[in-house]
Amino acid sequence: MDENKIEHIPTVGMAEVSDYIPSPAEEELIKEFEAQADSDIAAMKQTANVNFRWSEFEIKRAKKIAQKLGMPYQTYLKSTLKQAMDRDEKKLM
Repeated sequence: MDENKIEHIPTVGMAEVSDYIPSPAEEELIKEFEAQADSDIAAMKQTANVNFRWSEFEIKRAKKIAQKLGMPYQTYLKSTLKQAMDRDEKKLM
Protein backbone atom coordinates (compact mmCIF):
# COMPACT_ATOMS: atom_id res chain seq x y z
CA MET A 1 0.00 0.00 0.00
CA ASP A 2 1.30 3.45 -0.93
CA GLU A 3 2.04 5.38 2.30
CA ASN A 4 1.01 8.69 0.69
CA LYS A 5 -2.32 7.38 -0.52
CA ILE A 6 -5.30 8.32 1.62
CA GLU A 7 -8.13 5.85 1.51
CA HIS A 8 -11.69 7.09 1.67
CA ILE A 9 -13.68 5.59 4.50
CA PRO A 10 -17.37 6.04 3.82
CA THR A 11 -19.61 7.42 6.53
CA VAL A 12 -22.73 5.57 7.48
CA GLY A 13 -25.77 7.65 8.34
CA MET A 14 -28.36 6.71 10.93
CA ALA A 15 -30.99 5.96 8.28
CA GLU A 16 -28.64 3.53 6.58
CA VAL A 17 -27.89 1.72 9.81
CA SER A 18 -31.50 1.55 10.95
CA ASP A 19 -32.60 0.25 7.54
CA TYR A 20 -30.18 -2.68 7.73
CA ILE A 21 -31.84 -6.07 7.96
CA PRO A 22 -29.49 -8.89 9.01
CA SER A 23 -29.59 -12.21 7.21
CA PRO A 24 -30.88 -15.28 9.11
CA ALA A 25 -27.26 -16.42 9.61
CA GLU A 26 -26.33 -12.99 10.99
CA GLU A 27 -29.40 -13.04 13.26
CA GLU A 28 -28.28 -16.38 14.67
CA LEU A 29 -24.73 -15.09 15.19
CA ILE A 30 -26.06 -11.99 16.96
CA LYS A 31 -28.15 -14.20 19.27
CA GLU A 32 -25.09 -16.34 20.04
CA PHE A 33 -22.99 -13.24 20.84
CA GLU A 34 -25.74 -11.86 23.10
CA ALA A 35 -26.07 -15.19 24.94
CA GLN A 36 -22.30 -15.39 25.43
CA ALA A 37 -22.20 -11.79 26.69
CA ASP A 38 -25.03 -12.51 29.15
CA SER A 39 -23.21 -15.62 30.35
CA ASP A 40 -19.91 -13.75 30.76
CA ILE A 41 -21.58 -10.94 32.71
CA ALA A 42 -23.37 -13.41 35.00
CA ALA A 43 -20.10 -15.25 35.68
CA MET A 44 -18.34 -12.01 36.58
CA LYS A 45 -21.08 -11.08 39.05
CA GLN A 46 -20.73 -14.31 41.02
CA THR A 47 -18.86 -13.91 44.27
CA ALA A 48 -17.56 -16.23 46.95
CA ASN A 49 -16.71 -15.59 50.56
CA VAL A 50 -13.05 -15.80 51.48
CA ASN A 51 -11.85 -16.16 55.06
CA PHE A 52 -8.28 -15.94 56.28
CA ARG A 53 -6.56 -15.17 59.54
CA TRP A 54 -4.61 -11.94 59.82
CA SER A 55 -2.96 -10.16 62.70
CA GLU A 56 -4.83 -7.35 64.45
CA PHE A 57 -1.94 -5.07 63.51
CA GLU A 58 -2.44 -5.69 59.77
CA ILE A 59 -6.21 -5.25 60.03
CA LYS A 60 -5.79 -1.94 61.86
CA ARG A 61 -3.21 -0.90 59.29
CA ALA A 62 -5.59 -1.70 56.43
CA LYS A 63 -8.43 0.17 58.13
CA LYS A 64 -6.24 3.23 58.65
CA ILE A 65 -5.13 3.32 55.00
CA ALA A 66 -8.68 2.69 53.74
CA GLN A 67 -10.03 5.50 55.91
CA LYS A 68 -7.46 7.91 54.44
CA LEU A 69 -8.55 6.80 50.97
CA GLY A 70 -12.20 7.24 51.91
CA MET A 71 -13.34 3.68 51.37
CA PRO A 72 -14.36 0.68 53.47
CA TYR A 73 -11.38 -1.41 54.48
CA GLN A 74 -12.77 -4.59 52.90
CA THR A 75 -13.10 -2.78 49.57
CA TYR A 76 -9.54 -1.51 50.00
CA LEU A 77 -8.24 -5.02 50.71
CA LYS A 78 -10.09 -6.50 47.74
CA SER A 79 -8.82 -3.75 45.43
CA THR A 80 -5.24 -4.06 46.66
CA LEU A 81 -5.26 -7.84 46.31
CA LYS A 82 -6.73 -7.64 42.81
CA GLN A 83 -4.08 -5.10 41.72
CA ALA A 84 -1.30 -7.31 43.07
CA MET A 85 -2.76 -10.38 41.33
CA ASP A 86 -3.11 -8.46 38.03
CA ARG A 87 0.53 -7.33 38.29
CA ASP A 88 1.81 -10.83 39.11
CA GLU A 89 -0.30 -12.45 36.41
CA LYS A 90 1.06 -10.00 33.82
CA LYS A 91 4.61 -10.66 34.97
CA LEU A 92 4.25 -14.45 34.99
CA MET A 93 2.25 -14.96 31.80
